[in-house]
Amino acid sequence: MNVLIVDDQKAIVESLREGIRWEELGVEKVYTACSAREAKLVLVNFPVDVMLSDIEMPEEDGLELCQWAKERLPALECIFLTSHADFSYAREAIRLGRFDYILQPVRYEEVEAVLRKAEGKIRENQSVRQLQNTRKLVVEQRDTILEAICMKLRQGRGGDAEQILSTLKELLQPDFKKFSFYPAVVRIIKWKRIINTWDDKLVRLVIRNVLEELFAGAHGVTCIASMQDGSFVILAAVEDSLFDEEKWEVGLKEFYDFVEAQMDFSIAVYMGTKLPASEEESHGPAFGGMLTYLAGVGEELNPSGKSSIFKLADGAGEGNEGEAEPVQKAVSYIKANLNKNISRTDVAELVHLNEEYFSRLFKQQTGETFKDYILLEKMNMARTLLERSNLSISIVASKVGYDNFSHFSKMFKKLTDMTPQEYRKEHQK
Repeated sequence: MNVLIVDDQKAIVESLREGIRWEELGVEKVYTACSAREAKLVLVNFPVDVMLSDIEMPEEDGLELCQWAKERLPALECIFLTSHADFSYAREAIRLGRFDYILQPVRYEEVEAVLRKAEGKIRENQSVRQLQNTRKLVVEQRDTILEAICMKLRQGRGGDAEQILSTLKELLQPDFKKFSFYPAVVRIIKWKRIINTWDDKLVRLVIRNVLEELFAGAHGVTCIASMQDGSFVILAAVEDSLFDEEKWEVGLKEFYDFVEAQMDFSIAVYMGTKLPASEEESHGPAFGGMLTYLAGVGEELNPSGKSSIFKLADGAGEGNEGEAEPVQKAVSYIKANLNKNISRTDVAELVHLNEEYFSRLFKQQTGETFKDYILLEKMNMARTLLERSNLSISIVASKVGYDNFSHFSKMFKKLTDMTPQEYRKEHQK
């Protein structure tokens, strides 16, 4: 703690500096000033926690100085010294947010007692500010925190996920007092038209804005994590007195209806069981349901009550069939056009899906990347032609979309460990 003594009488300044047991109070630095102008220079250039100031000073009094200082240093504690027992002074000092008010002539013991109180308040305020800053950081990084929870769940580290959730709960507790977590999963199942402008960040922003508007009357924080399979995990921390599970379900249904009516994509929505933050053991079932989803078996989730996450809306329940349809269409297109140069962009447009999402969905459904799948199909066809026809190798190459004979031979050997000539010789005996 650092203290600034301000008084236009130098004798009083020196008396306080010499008479107070600063070390016992935990004071590290004692600064002095004999005018408001000098005090301002100290406040601007040095860290000061407490200002001990006379009220009546020439040019600018202590009340004006305190007002100036508090505008720039809100955490500064002001203790006023005055020879006037006039309540109007005290009232004005209170209005300015002073810490205490001491009549002159002062007693050192009284000043020390007030300084001890000031130290206690400073520490309390520091703790509050630290907690506020931490909670602010949590709110700013809430999506990252939820993504960490989901990652731990996907890795089978439920204990680590619970620990992160518990820390999140403790940080939110001062603001929410009594609240619950509401988990949900939103999966994009189909794009309604060809579009290349959407990405995960934009979809996440849309989801958050719509949810926050729907639940504007509830005090809470919404976390949204994007998953590699194109879905979004939602965890809402909401004040119990302003929210309930029925509202959560109705809100998600409204969200589903809004997306279906207004957005470029169709979704499936899964709602999780309420997680009361005051009951640690209650986290398990709902997180077990979420773990089931994150493990890739979301198709097994249903409203039977056996799972903690279930498909909410009629029509959203076709999620897996809806996801499989564009991939099946893409596969059929690829097999029918192996003689062409097939691009991911073209196929994604064909099935009306965002290119990045289509790529993830394609690998999820086929087990191969889009590029690798096409290569395998082309080489499978090339092997068939080499085995069952007498077409020249250059013609075989053109039938699987290769204009460059050398490049075709290189790719064929990469997959079969044989040149096309060697393969034909081996299989046409």
